[in-house]
Amino acid sequence: AAKLLGLSPMKNNLNNSSSPVTGRRYWRSLDELADTPEFKDWLHREFPVGASELVEDGQSRRSFLKIMSASFAFAGIATLGAGCRRPKEKLEPFGQQPENYIFGEAQYFATAMPTRNGAIPLVIKSYEGRPIKVEGNALFPGSNGGTDRYAQASILNLYDPDRARRFTHDGKKVSREEALRFLDSLSKKFAANSGEGLAFLAESSTSASRWWLQKTIAQKFPKSQWFTYDAIDSGIHQRAATLAFGQPVKPVFHFDKAKVILSLDCDFLGGEDDAHNHIRKFAAGRKAGEGMSRLYAVESLFTLTGASADHRLRVAASLVGEIAAAISAILSGSPMSVPTGVDAKWISECAKDLLANRGNALVVAGQRQPIEIHLLAQAINSALGAFGNSVTLIPTVEATGADLKNLDSSAADTLVIVGGNPVYNLNWSPKSKTVVRLGYYEDETSEKSGWNFPSTHYLESWGDATTADGASVTIQPLIQPLFGGLTELEFLARIAGESRTTAYEIVRA
Repeated sequence: AAKLLGLSPMKNNLNNSSSPVTGRRYWRSLDELADTPEFKDWLHREFPVGASELVEDGQSRRSFLKIMSASFAFAGIATLGAGCRRPKEKLEPFGQQPENYIFGEAQYFATAMPTRNGAIPLVIKSYEGRPIKVEGNALFPGSNGGTDRYAQASILNLYDPDRARRFTHDGKKVSREEALRFLDSLSKKFAANSGEGLAFLAESSTSASRWWLQKTIAQKFPKSQWFTYDAIDSGIHQRAATLAFGQPVKPVFHFDKAKVILSLDCDFLGGEDDAHNHIRKFAAGRKAGEGMSRLYAVESLFTLTGASADHRLRVAASLVGEIAAAISAILSGSPMSVPTGVDAKWISECAKDLLANRGNALVVAGQRQPIEIHLLAQAINSALGAFGNSVTLIPTVEATGADLKNLDSSAADTLVIVGGNPVYNLNWSPKSKTVVRLGYYEDETSEKSGWNFPSTHYLESWGDATTADGASVTIQPLIQPLFGGLTELEFLARIAGESRTTAYEIVRA
């Protein structure tokens, strides 16, 4: 066996033998290995070679540790002397105790988070002056205290380490005072020529204060231009209703009052705006029993709305309009034209169910669909008698501002970009001589801008907005701006040359 394993031939007996052992000898156990002279020498020394010289010179281990401790102490003193100690911080009591403040207990404040076409009423939990949790405001009329995923994540956005922290000019940091002086000089420059060569590019907003500032700028700089853009076109519902009824109105969908719902590529439970309200209303009509609503979904992607549908029809996005036209034809008694490859029975049964629930039916089109499909959905709702029951129209301020496709940035001497990241979202590059940008991040648009101003978070500033059902809400700050940024209102007020330059003064006015 030893030969087969490549081992040296050894005696089988484990006792010491007087016969000489030839060849290489292998140890058979750890005990046999520990019986070597090298192991015994290392075992008796306790420390590696060189450490026992102190003992041999008459020094004890205690003396050795004393010397080493003194060395470490002197090294620590030298480090502190070099200015590396932590700064002293003293806890001091309030000079005047804030009202209703108890040390160690959280406080709650009401505010709202602005969105593209509305606002979400919120209650913010604050601990020792720091916002830490977002919840819906259950006391707000028509609200169930719900929020969406974007509102919950907004608290993390406040403390995002990647947010813009500095004022810059041509990539170099400048002081806040110098940046504000530039805005004042910009206001004086274009006040002299009525704003010729001045253009604004801003995202949509429901703020009445922003709308007032926009009118002020138009009056002071009549030759200036104002353009509006959004990475996602969320105002198509309002534009379609305004076009259909000839006045600025906005539809409000009541999914709780509808017995039959048809979704035309509309993910109202997921990706659409105001989903937190839609979910609550839809769930109210889905209680088990005879009054439980039915949902028909026509969509090209698998969405949360499609997952909740009783009857789902998967088609290409380009066929959604043809299906809506086929349903409209059935409702009007005209011949139905069914697209190739689409189940005709599904369309006819959906139309019959809508007709059987006239007055309690609802048809909604998605933001991804063109305005023609939205107008067709409005026509179907009108034929079904949905207006005044499952759909209500509320007056709104007509959106002002030209479309971005009409912007010739090379013709504008100065382009002011308010929020967003159009360079990335639209694959677009400004060609103006001077580009001034207010943004929350230093991103692709910042690289194309000469002047960059950091924007504040909604929890850091005063503001106002309008909810999806038309109610006005106030946005109040819970913390001072962490990086000294500007609000959208303050930024525009400086350019407009307004005497009221703080967001609080503007909202109050």
